[in-house]
Amino acid sequence: MIKNGRPYTNENGWEDGGLITDHGDEVKKAVDGWIGKNIRTAKKILRGRTSYGMKHILEHDTGIYLTNNEFKDAMLLAGYSPVNPGELNWRYRIVLTRDINDNPSPFFKWAEKFKSEPSPCGDFVRDMLRDFGFPKTASHRAISSYLWQTGACTGAVDAFEELWRAYAGEEH
Repeated sequence: MIKNGRPYTNENGWEDGGLITDHGDEVKKAVDGWIGKNIRTAKKILRGRTSYGMKHILEHDTGIYLTNNEFKDAMLLAGYSPVNPGELNWRYRIVLTRDINDNPSPFFKWAEKFKSEPSPCGDFVRDMLRDFGFPKTASHRAISSYLWQTGACTGAVDAFEELWRAYAGEEH
């Protein structure tokens, strides 16, 4: 729920009124930067991710722990309103993006040039950029294993193999 313009959680008598503004400037700046880099407004509701899940992605990426309420507050301050503020875990009309510059893999950076192509390779790269679980080490073995573990379709695996062959054939 929202009280006085700020999120407030009362789940079965457990209250969480913590706000992002309770943290120091360094944390607030880092969280705001992460939101600005990784979240964009969309028309559709993001499926499969709520405020609770996104706070864990934030923690994974930055090492900053926030309560669900603190994360919801940061999202409100960044201009993202929940679909239903009465829900415990807020859903938003957003897309999660992945800043390619944060991935240390040369393959990951190289593949970005295909993201606008209307092809299976372009589709694979767009999926890769949106997938927060995609391996950052990005060796052929790590990516192949990840695709197998996540049940990627044959088309995605074929597109990856085609991209990898092209990548391996160029000088870096």
